[in-house]
Amino acid sequence: MEQQLAQEQKKPNVLAFQVALLYAIYNLALIYLSEAMGMGGANYENVSIGLKILSTALTYVPFIAAIIYVQTKHRSELGGFITFGRAFSAGFKVAAYAGLFIALLTVLYYKILSPGSMEAIIDAARAKAGSDEQQLKGIEMMSKYMIMFMVFGLAVTFTISGLIISLISAAIVKKENPNPFASQADEQFGAK
Repeated sequence: MEQQLAQEQKKPNVLAFQVALLYAIYNLALIYLSEAMGMGGANYENVSIGLKILSTALTYVPFIAAIIYVQTKHRSELGGFITFGRAFSAGFKVAAYAGLFIALLTVLYYKILSPGSMEAIIDAARAKAGSDEQQLKGIEMMSKYMIMFMVFGLAVTFTISGLIISLISAAIVKKENPNPFASQADEQFGAK
């Protein structure tokens, strides 16, 4: 009974919000690092496979760690026990918040912090199209909405990948209370 009350009182929302915000700021720093290394959106096709793998690892390993951190921290807040559903919910909140924050910071980056980066991506697409009029016309039409497509894609990608990661990690992190009716005081003093 006490475990149920603890679960009702303690929500992972604030922790998930904070961790997702930190991850989104890390992701913005990663964008700057990629640009500095010449791996920005305009040059991404010319980057070696090894650097692409490194970039993916630098993006998703901390994302996975953030989700697991929130799940395990919330489990410890609940007295060391957490259900699968509760662990999944905590992890998914991180993913949803992270998707939202990354989308917002991406708009901030391409609209305010580095507006030339988006123009470089569009110029690279034009150069790749060459003299194909149909592709050039498509690029011109899409260039107005490129940031919105990119932001929507990032938000959806992080949310869906976070959903999958949360399902897997919740199965690992869950720890059911073997005696949910025993009070915490009884468990601490060994009384039954």
